[in-house]
Amino acid sequence: MKKKVYCRAKDVVLRDMAGEHFLIVLNAGESKMLNLNGMGKWFWEQLQTSQTKSQLLVTMLNQYEVEHEKAVAEIDSFIAYLEEKKLVVAENF
Repeated sequence: MKKKVYCRAKDVVLRDMAGEHFLIVLNAGESKMLNLNGMGKWFWEQLQTSQTKSQLLVTMLNQYEVEHEKAVAEIDSFIAYLEEKKLVVAENF
């Protein structure tokens, strides 16, 4: 079975303004600015390099005191959000 690897879309940048974190889409056809909480910023930072959900899970479990099932749910939810907003690129490998 093939796994998906996720990475940031090229036309999206993270900016910190007044203590808040925003993803800004730099596409000439549309402009978006999305506010991220601390966990959203963590995800975005992890996606600086291509990651599978399994890799994200291992990193999350090593860095945070979180139950395995809760971590899986958070990863699935946030990746789905990023895909819906076209903020990540997913490739099979």
